Amino acid sequence: MKNLLHFSFCTALPFLLSFTLGRPASGTIDTPGRFVDIVPCELLSAEQVETILPGHDEGFTAMSGGSLMKGVDSYQCSYTNENIDLFTVIVHVAANAELFDWIKPHLSSDDTELKIGDGGYLRSSADEIKLEVSKGFKVIELNLMAPGASKKADAMIKIASILLEKI
Repeated sequence: MKNLLHFSFCTALPFLLSFTLGRPASGTIDTPGRFVDIVPCELLSAEQVETILPGHDEGFTAMSGGSLMKGVDSYQCSYTNENIDLFTVIVHVAANAELFDWIKPHLSSDDTELKIGDGGYLRSSADEIKLEVSKGFKVIELNLMAPGASKKADAMIKIASILLEKI
């Protein structure tokens, strides 16, 4: 009997500790019980970023978890080049469906609808392009501010597809 109690305690201890110790502060709940750790400036390779912003720097992590909205974590990496053009990669992760409703992409009449992931949109002008797509409770937001940015639409969609598969 003593051995059975010892076995039960040793088996249950790691399980109980996972509830009492919690998860590291830098991560996010993807689905109940699954932990996601996002390092924003490591989401894309230098070569992938180069397709959007030639001559870019290594990126600057502007946000790495948490946000002003409780239950939504945001991760942002911003890249610039010598012309001070800007490419921003943002990932928002909501803890539940109700919070996701606040952050999900909302298509307007001027947007081009995208049918990747769970859907999204592309909005562009000559020198700025914004793309938002979602998958599950995650939203990926890509922004490019540079002369001729609208010519990068296909590359932005490709990058969004890569991120949707990665996250």
